[in-house]
Amino acid sequence: MAFFQAATLYTTTTGRRRVRVSTLGLATTRVPADVYRLADLGTVAAVMTRAAISDLEDPSEGSLHNARSRVLHKCVSMLANYRLYTTARSSPAGQLILPESLQLLPLFCLSLRKGRMFRSSGVPFRAPFPTADERAYHIFYERTTSPDSSLMRVHPNLLLVSDMPMRDGEWIAPSRLENSSGHRDERVVAASMSPVCQLPKSMNPSIACLDEGGMYVLNDRFAFYLFVGKDVPEEKWRELLGVSSQPGAQRVNGQWASNVPLGEMSVASTEAGGKLRGILRQLRRLNSPNPAAAMTVRPVHAPPVLVFVGRGSVFEEEMDGLLVDDPVDREKSYVDFLCDVHRAVREKSTENF
Repeated sequence: MAFFQAATLYTTTTGRRRVRVSTLGLATTRVPADVYRLADLGTVAAVMTRAAISDLEDPSEGSLHNARSRVLHKCVSMLANYRLYTTARSSPAGQLILPESLQLLPLFCLSLRKGRMFRSSGVPFRAPFPTADERAYHIFYERTTSPDSSLMRVHPNLLLVSDMPMRDGEWIAPSRLENSSGHRDERVVAASMSPVCQLPKSMNPSIACLDEGGMYVLNDRFAFYLFVGKDVPEEKWRELLGVSSQPGAQRVNGQWASNVPLGEMSVASTEAGGKLRGILRQLRRLNSPNPAAAMTVRPVHAPPVLVFVGRGSVFEEEMDGLLVDDPVDREKSYVDFLCDVHRAVREKSTENF
């Protein structure tokens, strides 16, 4: 085993000087398969994110192109070594073999390249996305990303909030925690009994999952994009949302679009609105039962952003850019990206045989 030890000298509230020693022991192995079997995707993602930021800010060779290329190179290198030095070597060459613990590694790498930190600023003759301020803002927060949030911050999740089943959006009290060890901590019992809101089933962030007659929440951990399809009638979206003024008309692509909501937006005081409010509240608490650790998952208070499709919403193009499973600008879809990774892994494995 390998041991890491750290000591902290501190003063107690009573003025006494103490030293706190923390020791971490990690198992070592000479079998490459054990390394992949025990790999933690969150830790790998956090290390790759921080390394990519360092590549971007390198004073001599730092560039957006180099950072993006090295993310892909590291992904290919890990998967090629898995094929070369584990039992995956006997698998058919035409099949992409992924370690059980790193099944989502290609998805993370693609999402990282498409995210606001390393994404190309867009095609010419169009407003840049992301802007320089947005890129710097996300780099600032991702510089200290944790294993708990590294994947979630680059791959948004999509939730359907219209026509929800009966249980979705309702608060449920878990059954009481059974204490079989005999030690009873009231704080643990209280935490186990805290009500939770049942979330709708998550979908892939892809245009193929969006219906023009539905309403969705796209959660990228920095904001909640409330997507309202262009075929959603006014009475339906008003069951979820409230607007401070009456809808008006607005010019969109040379034509006048009616029923465009104007003024401030809020969640409606209806049964459906109450469910949406509960879902947003639960998402803000997700993976952060400890309020002191909430910043590791959500660095800011995520605001709701209203996106009306086909009605001149300034956030429509921004939300489209967050559908990372689809082709975006010069980036490929997830399926095409997997094909490229498979081809690169096969070539690298052939070179080392």
